[in-house]
Amino acid sequence: MQDLDVLFTLVEDDQRLQTYRRKKWLRTEEFRQWLGQDALLELTMDQALEFYRASGGRDSSGFKTNTIEDIRDGLDFLLYDNIKLEGRFDECAAPGGAYRLEGTGKEFPSYLLCLTNPSLFAVWNANAEGLLKQAGLLTSSLKRGPMGIRYLDALEALNQIRARLGRGDFREIDELAYQAARK
Repeated sequence: MQDLDVLFTLVEDDQRLQTYRRKKWLRTEEFRQWLGQDALLELTMDQALEFYRASGGRDSSGFKTNTIEDIRDGLDFLLYDNIKLEGRFDECAAPGGAYRLEGTGKEFPSYLLCLTNPSLFAVWNANAEGLLKQAGLLTSSLKRGPMGIRYLDALEALNQIRARLGRGDFREIDELAYQAARK
């Protein structure tokens, strides 16, 4: 764990990290406003594409095949439905999930959760899995089973890293994972 903290500190002002931070987290407050439950009723496709690109999505043409109504419904379900987190995440991220959007995977819903509450939810992507591997916390449970349960497992492991490093929220852990993947 100490090596990860040194890695994070050593490259804090690295230009690539600054670019990544601007792309992913600079508009957090604006995006949160767009994701308010009432604001979702007025969400535009351009705004949805902004979220998608910031999350690291690379299949914009696939994402654009979703209707704005489907996107609004999916975001409302993920962020505001009262069923358990693992069920919501599963329906939004698993292949065949009722609210899974074309062009997305686990990265998009986990980014949106982190965006709305970064002290509680982490981004789950290839970088995060690489960070968990480097920290010796990548378990086989992250590779099989229901997607929602896997997210909870990833969240628990990433929270261990956050706690050990004394980081404020999961946006910093996302940045650490990005940096670790570049080393």
